Amino acid sequence: MPEGSPMSAQEALRQLALRHPDLALRTNELDLFQTDIYYVAEHRPVAVIAPRTAQDVAALTRSARELGLALSVRGAGLSYSAGYIPADDRTLILDMTGMNRIVELSAVDRYVTVEPGVTWAQLHEALAAHKLTTPFWGTFSGLHATVGGTVAQGGKFFGSGSRGGSAESVLALEVVTGAGDIIVTGSAAGTIAPSPFFRNYGPDLTGLFLGDCGAFGVKTQITLQLIPAPAALGVCSFSFDDPAAQLGAMAQIGSELLASECLGTDPFTARSRMASEGLGRDLATLLDVVKGSGSLVSGLRDAASIALHGRRFADHVGYLMNCVTEGRDGAEANSKLRRVRAIATQAGGRAVPASIPKVLRALPFPRMNGLLTPSAKRMNWLHTVVPNSRGGDCFLRTEDVFARHAATMKEHGIDRGYLLSTHGPTGVGVETLIRWSDSAYPIHTHFLTDEERARLRRRAGNPQAAAAVKALSKDIVAAWAQFGGAHLQIGRKYPYLATRQPATAALLGDLKRRFDPDNVLGPGNLFSPLT
Repeated sequence: MPEGSPMSAQEALRQLALRHPDLALRTNELDLFQTDIYYVAEHRPVAVIAPRTAQDVAALTRSARELGLALSVRGAGLSYSAGYIPADDRTLILDMTGMNRIVELSAVDRYVTVEPGVTWAQLHEALAAHKLTTPFWGTFSGLHATVGGTVAQGGKFFGSGSRGGSAESVLALEVVTGAGDIIVTGSAAGTIAPSPFFRNYGPDLTGLFLGDCGAFGVKTQITLQLIPAPAALGVCSFSFDDPAAQLGAMAQIGSELLASECLGTDPFTARSRMASEGLGRDLATLLDVVKGSGSLVSGLRDAASIALHGRRFADHVGYLMNCVTEGRDGAEANSKLRRVRAIATQAGGRAVPASIPKVLRALPFPRMNGLLTPSAKRMNWLHTVVPNSRGGDCFLRTEDVFARHAATMKEHGIDRGYLLSTHGPTGVGVETLIRWSDSAYPIHTHFLTDEERARLRRRAGNPQAAAAVKALSKDIVAAWAQFGGAHLQIGRKYPYLATRQPATAALLGDLKRRFDPDNVLGPGNLFSPLT
């Protein structure tokens, strides 16, 4: 962004409105856009604007450069790494949720091109009619989370157990850089009969813009690979007393590409999820289980099993591993399931009712009423993905950090949970949820119904606990760095550039200057972590 701009932020905003009179410009109720799930920015954005096309984004980017404004790109806002909140008092939020068209679907050439505001739930429903899916097909928050936000930040969940994260499913991109250029990547960039069917034609330019948290460019179209949707599923759950052994089993399951989802939770999180979802008593949930099953008989059987075991079994489990296997038919899904069960049993797991994975697939994109804990506590998510061989040690090192902070955690009522995951054949994820009492941000209540807001327990601000959480989080991230792990949703949360080799860091800086010469796009993302 040009230094020494003589124009005030408000005058720049006035000029922007004159230049783009046909674009919706929002200047009221900006508190929602000042926060993500964990961070609150020092400054509110000057405004929120909703582009409709790549040409709109390019024009807005050129205007921002000339008027001395910064741009932060936002989808649904379901992030926790300061990747879209304002970095200064001259930040304009680009709300991409209005660009929500499915542009092209080619069942023959096996790709789908979408605008960035398309949600994973919207895409999943559209593809279901063709019995197709993307290899990675969404985050848990996919009812609202957008494809553009996910590929910019990096995401994992549905499909990640055997097919990796969001980046592995992308074939091509249309991107607007901070210089206002529109760049197309992959085979789609051809001048003769272009088609986005092939990613690796020459250097992988697509990869440069994935996981960049918007620092290199604004994604305006994303092309994803298509594969057949599974015809059959298998599910199982296992309880482990030794979470390190569980991570070893999960790594083995991932390395053999057995499960599309292989997810682990600590006992508290398992019980909380069952309690907050009301499983076993929620008629709507049971009906969806019936609808989602391959037949009425199996659906009724699954629903009856959940109604019988429901939440009660979660009171008697240790660390819980939940797996979903897929197949072109029941024989293939069950063959994988038998191998998963053998691995889990050999690692010391004991089979428990598979209520959670059944509901997970029947209701893959639940309403986002869980940005606070069931008792209305705030949460900070931290995660790393490490090599298969380091998962157990990474978990134990995390526990060591919690042990060192135990007295402070007890003093301020801070507790924690875990989400463990497989990430394709090479890595496992360790994610910890740190919970404490604090006041809610607007994003935490944004997706609630009026009735839920009225029943929400209001909590006062708790700066001492928040400071303790910040110190604890910093120590966990530092401990994880010793395992050479990777992070998604880097934003300004993780010390990315500081952990890169010098030549790599220099190249990243060169790319930032090439793609965004005036530092207009997401200032600080990737390069300047918050302290």
